[in-house]
Amino acid sequence: MTYFTKMTLAAAACGLSACMSTPASDDAAAMTALTTKAQFEQAIVGRTLAFDGNTFMFNANGTFSGPWDGEGISGTWEWVDGAACREGRIGTSRTLDLDCQIWSVAGSQATVTRDRGNGPSFVYDIR
Repeated sequence: MTYFTKMTLAAAACGLSACMSTPASDDAAAMTALTTKAQFEQAIVGRTLAFDGNTFMFNANGTFSGPWDGEGISGTWEWVDGAACREGRIGTSRTLDLDCQIWSVAGSQATVTRDRGNGPSFVYDIR
């Protein structure tokens, strides 16, 4: 099952708000929305992001890459109006359409919400 299929099924099965973990009240203040390219670059770019046994990295040159589902993931990203917008491929057959994502970080986790904050959310471990 692909990453996107898993996320779609998870969102449909339990509803978006029920799927996301709720931080303890002490940790809620630690959640930081990344609203500028500089914040995104400091918190995310050059760091390994892990999800469901897969990893990748946003690179400073506007690309992203890494091993993913045994095939590899690659593409380009840019910061547009408060969101990290990316498009690319997984392997040779799966296309990642343009998606502008809203990012927040708390400690070693990044919460990402697709479709400029209107889509499903998921959490990456930042390594």
